[in-house]
Amino acid sequence: MLPVERVIGEEGLAATAGGLKLAMRLPWYRSLPFSVVEVGPLSVGGEAVDLSDALIEYNGQQWPLSENGEKVDTFWFIRDSAFLVLPSLSAEVGETREVSLNLFISPPYIPGMKRTNPQTSTLTVEAA
Repeated sequence: MLPVERVIGEEGLAATAGGLKLAMRLPWYRSLPFSVVEVGPLSVGGEAVDLSDALIEYNGQQWPLSENGEKVDTFWFIRDSAFLVLPSLSAEVGETREVSLNLFISPPYIPGMKRTNPQTSTLTVEAA
């Protein structure tokens, strides 16, 4: 899979005291503001995940996923992973889960474009 097609990061899925944390990669060839990235449907273990309490974690900061569209001055650099924090989910370290994630990107310099980027992987839950 080419880097611009991958949305699940190498760090995978981790169990934390605050829920599960999923590594995400920017599926584009250049850095973009978070405001043009939309986290689409997510399922873990075949179950759709409610993202209403999800958080984005990046570069030492955290914000509600619902505020991602306002992050016009926060850039996601292509070499970095961002993390989707899922407070309502839990899993034991060592368990495996099938994770399906879809990211949509709308680069500001290509009017009207909305690219969909789905990926499904089986991940082993790591310790955070």
